[in-house]
Amino acid sequence: MADYLKQTKPLERIGIVSLIIVILSFIFLFSVKTSAYSVYIDGQEKFAVRHYSDISQVIEQVKNQEEDKCNRKLELSNEVTWDKNFVDKKSVLSQDQIAAELQKSLNFVTLGVEIQVEGKAIACLENMEAAEQLLKDLKSEYSAAGENEKVVSVSLAEDVDLIEKKVLVNELSAKDKALELIKLGADQPVKYIVKEGDNLWSIARKNDMYVDDIMCINNLENENLQPDQELVLVASKPYINIVTQVEGETIEPIPFETKTEIDKNSSSSVRIKQAGINGEKQVSYVATKVNGVVETKEVKEETVLKKAVDKIIVKGTRVTVASRGGGSGTLDWPVYGPISSYYGSRGGSHTGLDIAAPSGSTIKAVDSGTVTSAGYKGTYGYMITISHGNGMVTRYAHCSAIHVSAGQYVAKGEGIGKVGSTGKSTGPHLHFEILVNGSFRNPLSYLR
Repeated sequence: MADYLKQTKPLERIGIVSLIIVILSFIFLFSVKTSAYSVYIDGQEKFAVRHYSDISQVIEQVKNQEEDKCNRKLELSNEVTWDKNFVDKKSVLSQDQIAAELQKSLNFVTLGVEIQVEGKAIACLENMEAAEQLLKDLKSEYSAAGENEKVVSVSLAEDVDLIEKKVLVNELSAKDKALELIKLGADQPVKYIVKEGDNLWSIARKNDMYVDDIMCINNLENENLQPDQELVLVASKPYINIVTQVEGETIEPIPFETKTEIDKNSSSSVRIKQAGINGEKQVSYVATKVNGVVETKEVKEETVLKKAVDKIIVKGTRVTVASRGGGSGTLDWPVYGPISSYYGSRGGSHTGLDIAAPSGSTIKAVDSGTVTSAGYKGTYGYMITISHGNGMVTRYAHCSAIHVSAGQYVAKGEGIGKVGSTGKSTGPHLHFEILVNGSFRNPLSYLR
C-alpha cells in the first residue's frame, strides 16, 4: 500500500487517505451507534428503544399496573413522543428497563374532588361522597351541644368549595387523613410580649406549647425572661373552622357579699359570725362556639332561684387597716389527696403543686386574704387568686365551680370553690401555686 501511494500523485494520495479515514470513521461509528427511536417525556429526552411499538406497549402495561393498584380508571398526564435517531447503543433499553424507567417518570391522573378553602387547594379525595362526608364529620365533631343546650345553627367560617376535577393519583388522600390535615392546619408564627410575672411555663400553658419548643424557636439559653421581651410562638391554625350557635340554660351561683362588723371588746383579730351562702340563678343564654370552644356568650334572661346569704365577719379592735387581708404565715392544705405532680417537675417548669382529688371536692383558702380574681383563665380553666398581704399570692386552678368573687375577703379554711378538670387538664385535680413578690415558690415549703 505504501509503494502504491508513492507512485501516485500528491492530490491522489490525499484523496485516498481521506477516503480511508472516512471508512474507518464509519466503521467506528457503527460499532458504538445504532439506528433507534429517542423517547421524550414532556419534551425531555429520557432513553431510546429499538422499535417505537415497544414504547406504546410498555406505557399500556404500566398504566394497567397502576390501575390495578388503585382500582381506578387512569389517564396519562405526560406527553410522550419519539423520533428516529442515531443513538448510542448503550442508551437503547430492553423491555424490562423501559418499564422501570416509565414507572419513575410517568404520572397518571384520575377524576377526584379537590377541597378548596378560600380558593386554595387543601386536599384531594376520591369522590364527592367522601368529600361531603368529611365536612359532615368535621361539623359533627365540633357542634355537639353541651348539657341543657340546643344547637341553633352550624356553619363553616371559611368559604369551602368541592371541585370535581382530574387530579394526580399520588395527590389523593384517604378521608381520615385529609380530615386530620384540615383540623391541624398550618403553623403560623405569633409574636408575644413578656409581661410582669410571666414565665416560660405559664406562657407555654396559655399557648398550648412546650417550654422546650419555645426555648428552641427563640434560641434561649435559660428560662430567665424580662418584661417587654419579645418571643416568637407557633400557633396552629385549622384550615376549616366550625361555628356553632347554641341556646342554653344553666344554674349559676350568686356570690354572697361579705359584711364586716367591728367589735371593740373582741380580742380575736377575725372571726366569722355568719357563714356566707351563695344564691342561685337560672341563666338563659346564646353562645357562639368555634371548634367547640365558647367565643362569645350573651345572657338573655336571669331568674333568681335562691337569694344569697351575706357573710358577716367580726373584727376586733386589734386589727389595723394595714394588716387587713394579711395571712398568718402558716398555710393549711387547700384540699387533701395524693400529689400527682410536684413543683419543679416536667424539666423544672412546673410552677405549682398538683393535688389529685375527686371532682366536686371543696377547695379551701390556705390563709385569710382578699380575692383578686375569680373566673376562667385559659389553660388554667376556672381559677381563683387570693392576695394574703406581704407580697404573698395563692392560685387555685382547674376548678369546676367558683364560690367567691373578686374583692371578697375570705377567712383561712373557708370553702372557695370545687375541684374540677377545666382548662388544660388530664383529670380532676387542683393545681395550686404560691407567688411571693411575683416569683413562684415551692408550696411544700409553706404548707403544714
